[in-house]
Amino acid sequence: MEEQYILGHVEDFSAEQLADLIVQEKVTLDKLRKTELLDNSKRIAITKLLKVSEEEKKKAQAERDKADDESWEAVRFSPEHVIIDWIHNNPENRNISKAKERVNFLQAEREKCKNQKSGILEKIGRNPNSYNPSQIVEFLKKGIVSEQDLLDCNIPQSAIDNLEKVSSPMLTLGETPRPDDIPQGFTEVYFWGIPGSGKTCALGAVLHMAEKKGYLNIASSKGAKYAYQIKSIFSDDNIANDFLPSPTPLETTQYIPFILRKPNERHSRSVSLIEISGEIFTCFFSKHVHQPYPTQSHEDTFNSLETFLNSNNRKIHFFFIDYGRENKPMQDNLLQSDYLDAAASYFKSNKILEKKTDAIYIVLTKSDLMLDEHNNFLPPESRVEYAKQYLKNDNYNAFINTLKDSCKKFSINGGKLTVEPFSLGKVYFNTICNFEGSAASNIVDILMERIRPRGNNILDVFNK
Repeated sequence: MEEQYILGHVEDFSAEQLADLIVQEKVTLDKLRKTELLDNSKRIAITKLLKVSEEEKKKAQAERDKADDESWEAVRFSPEHVIIDWIHNNPENRNISKAKERVNFLQAEREKCKNQKSGILEKIGRNPNSYNPSQIVEFLKKGIVSEQDLLDCNIPQSAIDNLEKVSSPMLTLGETPRPDDIPQGFTEVYFWGIPGSGKTCALGAVLHMAEKKGYLNIASSKGAKYAYQIKSIFSDDNIANDFLPSPTPLETTQYIPFILRKPNERHSRSVSLIEISGEIFTCFFSKHVHQPYPTQSHEDTFNSLETFLNSNNRKIHFFFIDYGRENKPMQDNLLQSDYLDAAASYFKSNKILEKKTDAIYIVLTKSDLMLDEHNNFLPPESRVEYAKQYLKNDNYNAFINTLKDSCKKFSINGGKLTVEPFSLGKVYFNTICNFEGSAASNIVDILMERIRPRGNNILDVFNK
């Protein structure tokens, strides 16, 4: 029906008919009124009918909106393919734009997770200690990586099974030794290294292997419990189920007296092993740049160390360098090599290494992480030459050259500096270890070779 016809025959239509025509948008109430053919009673009736119609329209729309929302809510958090099917089956739903946005978001997240997964697995494949256990557990729970992904990165099932069982051993530290705690007449063995260089774990591994060989007897001392604890960290079951300890307090130096003796030997080798606090290197650096020590405790510890170093006891020095750290900036933006260089400067200016030094060794920890030019892990027999090249290329030259010069000048190690690649076996996620003791056994052999057996021993001093 044409608008002109309606406007010409207003009087012929009832209020209900005109209201329907208005709802159908065939005509408007304003145009009807302008014809002056619409009486007041009919206009009032039309207005009431339109109001009722509008309310019914709103109610119907509200019901449709509710149905649309309920339909969308039922699939809103579904997988991407479910939402895509819903869009196809509900093209008129008022939430279509939201559904498309959700699909775009899920697609972006999928791509993001794909890239994240690739990056995570690449890191783990290159270094199984790239993440800690809690991070790996979170990746597994979120589905970012799977157990099979970890297995494909050569993470053993035993390490995966132990991710949520990690319990780092709590160590009972002995007091920092006083100068008169270290008896005269026995070889002092020093383990040096910045915090986190692996000294404590290496020491535990060495004691463990010495005990396994049947050589070890720990003297009664303030550091004895610590010694028993750290040697008991490791097992020999070829399973990744040994948990490494948390970092020890930085300002604590440990002293462990013990003897080494083969079962068929009459005399033993006495060892005063001193595990130097990593924070000592902060003291070396402070001294080198003419700045005050960080705290009074640092100064006290350093003064005690100077007394040890100036004693008349024979000495063997092991300097631990962390391969896994890659000589990256540490606190105050200083490198591992910066601290070692400051120590070397101190040793040289104070003639430390020429005083009763029998041997000096560089121990490159975490050597199992060494990669060849094809990014394959190096076998143990190839690590020595690579370790030498690594130390040369990673800016340790000043430190190494100082030690080399001392070896030549004072006929230490036959005039040569020795590098010992060191590994605990395989460590996963910084904490879970499958112990393999060949590197620790090498250090035991060094001590057996370089320390002369004597009739009297250090047990006579401490076990009285």
